[in-house]
Amino acid sequence: MNFINSILLFFALLLLGPSFISNSETKDAKSIQLAAKKIDPFQDMALVRGGTYAIGMNTEESEMRQWNNPYRRATVSTFRIDKYEVSNKKYRDYIHWLEKAGQQYAGLVKDALPDTLVWREPLAYNEPMVQGYFRAKAFNDYPVVGVSWIQANNYCRWRTDRANENILFSYGLIPDPKTTPYMGKLADATGTPATAVANAANPAAPATTKKIKSDEEYIVKPDFRLPTEAEWEYAAKVSSSKNYVSNFNNQKAGANSKFSKASVVESDSPYPWGGVGVEDLRNTKKGKQGMYMANFKSGNGDYMGMIGYSNDGAGFPAKVNSYLQNKLGLYNISGNVNEWVADIYRPLSSRDVNDMNPYRGDSTLDGDEPTLASYDSEVSTLISNKSRVYKGGSWKDRPYWLNIGTRRYLDQDKSSSSIGFRCVSSAFGYDAASKDADNSTPWWKRLFKK
Repeated sequence: MNFINSILLFFALLLLGPSFISNSETKDAKSIQLAAKKIDPFQDMALVRGGTYAIGMNTEESEMRQWNNPYRRATVSTFRIDKYEVSNKKYRDYIHWLEKAGQQYAGLVKDALPDTLVWREPLAYNEPMVQGYFRAKAFNDYPVVGVSWIQANNYCRWRTDRANENILFSYGLIPDPKTTPYMGKLADATGTPATAVANAANPAAPATTKKIKSDEEYIVKPDFRLPTEAEWEYAAKVSSSKNYVSNFNNQKAGANSKFSKASVVESDSPYPWGGVGVEDLRNTKKGKQGMYMANFKSGNGDYMGMIGYSNDGAGFPAKVNSYLQNKLGLYNISGNVNEWVADIYRPLSSRDVNDMNPYRGDSTLDGDEPTLASYDSEVSTLISNKSRVYKGGSWKDRPYWLNIGTRRYLDQDKSSSSIGFRCVSSAFGYDAASKDADNSTPWWKRLFKK
């Protein structure tokens, strides 16, 4: 390539950087790479190839004899998932963006702030955590907690807006986001139309050349959201299976196609790193023998091991990049903090939901017979239409809750010092075996023709 061609290529990347997607995939298919690396919305996400797997937990693992997640076969589509839990630093970036957006959004800032009082216990001295865990720079890379299911969803919507704003601006659909804060999905969730929010932020901003006609039109790249329970389990479980193949260039690759006699049972494991029971909680690698594979409470009063023999090294949550736990590059999927998932909790969801992309949302609360499966909330049960599932176990949970198949619930507007979250994004075009599935002109370029 001569000098003139190099110069032309350089300016082409400058012009197309915000919206040009490179289709080159690494062999591990970890993430799509944007030409402008600094604004890659899929940075630090793992690309998980969909397939069939064994969701739930078998009866041998269920020491508490739970019956709300029985072992069964299901299929999920391809998606991306954060390698790390959302950290205090990333969540503070969200808060600071809202603060800079203007005084008219003070209500959004207040609604987004984590509840730091979740650290306060009546008979424990945790005041330093109340005051410093979210704000102190020393905790930048620790998972954000005290965030409700509703707050976690709003963060995902804000993240979707940030991933889409430059492309939308380049096509004249919104004002310049540098002068007019863009809130698409986040504004929609708070009941204010996206264009109205933009105009209110800066009345002097130039008019857009096109109007956003529906909620879907401002989602060019797939939206960020909380994982469904099935997606979360799949990501935690499937890469521990010897069947799993992550190389998307292999046209025969897939969760169950590498071996001619692949078994769905092979994707069943109580932990994301594999194993069959409590004895597999310890590391066997040279130099780390005996150290725990996750951050959890191993016994009464034992949150981190004895002095000099600190088995997990963290009395409270550990950093989000601690405990690499599976081949997908996911950290802390079990232990450290529990994680919100999208589903409403019902004990019988396993019987009601579809076996393709299982999910129980707001519109399907109690199956086909609501009169027979209704819940008399706060009278005869703690389950309500606001009960959301969380999974994974935490720094203050016993090993049983590290099991991928276990599930618990909490009201969507409540929070805890042991619950955080991570985001996912649907991956279009990757369920097909062909390596050329996503090599055509991006669909959003065809949608927004100039």
